[in-house]
Amino acid sequence: MSKTIRFRTLVTAITCGAALLLVGSGVGSAANSPAVTGNATSVTSTSAQLNGTVAPDGLDTFWAFQYGTSTNYSQITSTMGPFTGTSTISASTLITGLTPGTTYHFRLIVIQGQAGTSGESTGYTGADETLTTGSSGTISTTSTSGGAHAKASLLSRTLRVKHGAVLVPWGCSGTPGAGCNLTMSLSARAGKHGSASCGSGTFAAATGKHHSVRIHLASKCRSLVKAASKHRLSATLKATSSIGHLKVGVTLVG
Repeated sequence: MSKTIRFRTLVTAITCGAALLLVGSGVGSAANSPAVTGNATSVTSTSAQLNGTVAPDGLDTFWAFQYGTSTNYSQITSTMGPFTGTSTISASTLITGLTPGTTYHFRLIVIQGQAGTSGESTGYTGADETLTTGSSGTISTTSTSGGAHAKASLLSRTLRVKHGAVLVPWGCSGTPGAGCNLTMSLSARAGKHGSASCGSGTFAAATGKHHSVRIHLASKCRSLVKAASKHRLSATLKATSSIGHLKVGVTLVG
């Protein structure tokens, strides 16, 4: 349900943003709220695009999104505006730095005031919506027992090169008695130093189990690590199973 909140001045409302929106006195629901929260799109393990629509109705109109892991909305996006037209406009913002495998609440907020004046302004909140980020480093695999399903997950996104090899920690979760079976290959890219194929390893475990797969790095990969020893390498971990493929960004540290 959309809510309407009063403010003393438009300037104060924009300066203080979401804080005032949360502590102001509610004066009921807006029958035709200018703030309509839409669905999130392009959701990944660490980012999402928040969408909505705003109806300026000829008034000085500003909008932003509030979001967080609860309806307390601990974060707010940059304020956009002012808009003063009469046509409904789209509101869209990409948020990043999200935690994988987490549900987030979000809503669109709109602040309006009389066009051309600095008189009393009104803040509106759109309905609460939710999104759930993907689980980074996860691939679904077919079980080895009775057609049940299990999921293999990368347990760390920082891989440290030691003695010419890396340990890749994986875990298996899902239906008890099922199992994870997949083969992975590792390649690395280090900016101007180029890229290299590093090696491959096989993961197999029952649900509730995890262990590290040791991958011995190819000579070209070891040379790449040495050349970029003072930098973090941007690597790509590729896992392949009988039913799908996985790409996740990891950091390969020399």
